[in-house]
Amino acid sequence: METASAVVGLKRGDRVGIGWQGRSCGKCEWCLKGETQLCMEIEKTTVMVPYGGFSSSVVADHRFVHPLPPTMPSQVAAALMCAGVTVYSALRTYVTSPELKVAILGVGGLGHLAIQFAHAFGCEVTAISSSPAKKEQALGFGADRFINSLDRDSMRQVNYGHDLLICTANDGINWEAQLMALKKRGRLVLLGFPDIKLNSTDLVAHELSITGSLIGNPTMMRAMLSFAQEHGITPVVELMPMSQVNEAIQKVKENKARYRIVLVNETADIEA
Repeated sequence: METASAVVGLKRGDRVGIGWQGRSCGKCEWCLKGETQLCMEIEKTTVMVPYGGFSSSVVADHRFVHPLPPTMPSQVAAALMCAGVTVYSALRTYVTSPELKVAILGVGGLGHLAIQFAHAFGCEVTAISSSPAKKEQALGFGADRFINSLDRDSMRQVNYGHDLLICTANDGINWEAQLMALKKRGRLVLLGFPDIKLNSTDLVAHELSITGSLIGNPTMMRAMLSFAQEHGITPVVELMPMSQVNEAIQKVKENKARYRIVLVNETADIEA
């Protein structure tokens, strides 16, 4: 790592990570509020611009370059700094009390981390998935119960049961059944980009709210890394060499990744 002369808090040789966002405009109302993830020029602020997603080096604003905990493996940090901050930011924002009951819809790349974070927050956690084979893993991640979303009787058992529903799934969602899992004045938080088609009757009659949540600002990123290290929150990752990038992308498209694939440069020093 090289640093410019005006950079403070970082030095050459530090082990650092950069998330999805590598800079912000610094001028819009959201940047001035410190909510840089909502920068009005967000499409220009990712580390992929202008270097591309598979560059051997990047340049980033030092405010978006984060020192990694000394004992955190690089592949763990790689997954946490995207999926981890996405779920942590939503939970930190909307879990206002550990007494809240939280449901996580989808046990995948985002969901398996959301379960771990929600459990570490002290919440009662329900994992909801259309894949019954993931039950034991979901419970192992810290879920208090597992519900098969395709089983109508099981879904009815959690009607009006949750203050917060974190949606990490992208397709195959029965929205009316999911909304019924929320208490009145409950909140549905979208972390993925699912198509939504629902009857507004329950939404209005139960005074429910729906919101989205996108990554987090640099302060949230550093808090997430510290919290994950303190509580032993670890993503399940599969390491693949950069030379097999096409195979890795195909596994993701076929929903065979469990639960994040980390591409490794053959010359990189990655801990097993």
